[in-house]
Amino acid sequence: ECCQIPDFQKKAFNHIDVVTKVFNFLNSSKNRIPNDYMKNQLKGLDKYHGNIDVISNKISNVRTWSYVANKKNWVENSDYWIEASKNIEDFLSERLHQELTKSFIDKRISALSRDLKQDLKLETTIKDNDDVIINKQLIGNLKGLKLNLEFTKGTLDTDIKSLKKAARQGISNELIKRAKEIIEKRDLELKDDYKVYWKNNPIAKIKKGINYLSPEIEVIADEALDINFRKNLTFELNSWIKNLISVELKDLISLIKLKNKNQYLRALAFQLYESNGVLKRNEVKEIVSSISREDRKQLRNLGIKIGRYHIFLPRMLKPKAVRLRICLWKFHNNIINDHSIPKSGLNFLVDDDLIFNSKFLLLCGFEKFKNFYVRVDILEKLFLKIIENTNKKDFEVNAEMMNLLGSSKENFYKLLSFMNYRKKDKDKDIFYYTGDSEKRRKDQFLGKIRKKDNPFQKLTELNIK
Repeated sequence: ECCQIPDFQKKAFNHIDVVTKVFNFLNSSKNRIPNDYMKNQLKGLDKYHGNIDVISNKISNVRTWSYVANKKNWVENSDYWIEASKNIEDFLSERLHQELTKSFIDKRISALSRDLKQDLKLETTIKDNDDVIINKQLIGNLKGLKLNLEFTKGTLDTDIKSLKKAARQGISNELIKRAKEIIEKRDLELKDDYKVYWKNNPIAKIKKGINYLSPEIEVIADEALDINFRKNLTFELNSWIKNLISVELKDLISLIKLKNKNQYLRALAFQLYESNGVLKRNEVKEIVSSISREDRKQLRNLGIKIGRYHIFLPRMLKPKAVRLRICLWKFHNNIINDHSIPKSGLNFLVDDDLIFNSKFLLLCGFEKFKNFYVRVDILEKLFLKIIENTNKKDFEVNAEMMNLLGSSKENFYKLLSFMNYRKKDKDKDIFYYTGDSEKRRKDQFLGKIRKKDNPFQKLTELNIK
C-alpha cells in the first residue's frame, strides 16, 4: 500500500524516502503518522509566492500528503490534515492560474507591441460580450464608453502605451456609435452610487449643482471618444436628468417656484423643500397657524398635505420619487451611503436592534415611535380612521386600522400607547386619547408649583426687573 503512493513530483530519490518514512510510521508502536511529521511536511507549502515552476512543485508535494491523509487509519487527526492539505492545494492552484494568465497576457502584449512598432495594420473586433480583440488577441473589455485594458503589473510601460494606442484607434468608431445610441434612445438609469447607467454600465456621474434638485453631469468615457461627441453627450445627459427630476419630483420643484404674498406660506413651502418633502408639524406649528384658510387652498393645489403629525407631499412618497429624491439628497449633503431606503410597500417597521437612523427614515417618509417606524401618509390615514370611529372621546380598534399598517395586533397596541392612546377596559379593544404627554407633564408641574404651600409659588410672584 505504501508503494502505491503516487510520485506526483516525478523525483524517484525523494519519493523512495517518503514511502520509507510512511512505512516505518505505520509499523511503529503508534501505527500512525504523527501530527508533528505532517505539520513539518506541509510547513512552508502555504506560502503562496514564487514563479510557475516553484508553485507547480509545491502543488505536487501537497498532493502527496493529501493522498496520505486520505488513507484510512494512516494519520493522526486525519480529518484535520485532509482539510488542511485541500485548502493549501486550492490556494496554490489559484495562484498557479494567476501566474499562467499573467505570462500569457505579457506574451500577447509584447507581440502586439512588435506589430505596432513595425507600423503593421491591426485588425480590431468588438465581440457581443464587449471584448476588444486586436489581431486575434484579447486586449481588454469595453464597458459602456470606457475601455478596460488587460495587462499585468510586470508589463513594460512602452508596451502599455502601445497597447493603449492600438486599442483607441480601434474603438473610436464604436464609441461614436454608442454615444449616438445613448443620445437617441436615452435608455438610462441613475443608480444609488450616483452614476448614470446605460446597459448596466456607468457612462456618467452626477456633480453638485446649486441645490440638491439641480445636479450636473460628468461623462465617464474613454479618451478615444471624439471631443464633439463628448460635448453633445454631456449636454444630452444634463437634459435627461433635468427632465427626469422635473417629472418624478414635480411637487418638490413647485415649492421653489412658489409665488405668494403670504410670507408664512412661502416660509412653510421653503422649509418643506429644505426637508426634502417631509416635515414634522410641531416644528412649524406657529407658521401653520398663521396661514389663512384661503391660502391653504394653494397648499392643496401644490400637493401639500397638512396632517395631524406631519406636513408632506404625498406624491413624493411613491417608490420612484423616494428613490430619486433620496439619492439626490444624500449626494448633495454628503450623507453616508450605508443608509438604505425601506423596501417598497412597507408601511410599518420594527427596529428591535435600534440600528435605524430616525432622521434618514424621516426623509424616506417614516415617523419614529420608540422602536417602531410608520409611513407618514399611512399614519395620517390611521389618525383619520380613529377620528371617524371616535364616539364620546372613545374608539374601538378594528381590522381596517390594523390592515393599514400590516403589523401584528400586539405591535399595533404598543404603537397606540406610544401615540398616547390608552385602553379603557382590559377586556375590550376600546381606547381613548390621553393628550400630548409633554404638555401633560408640563401642566402637572405647573399645577404643583401653583399650590399655596409650595415654596416655588413665591418665586412666580416675584417681579424681577
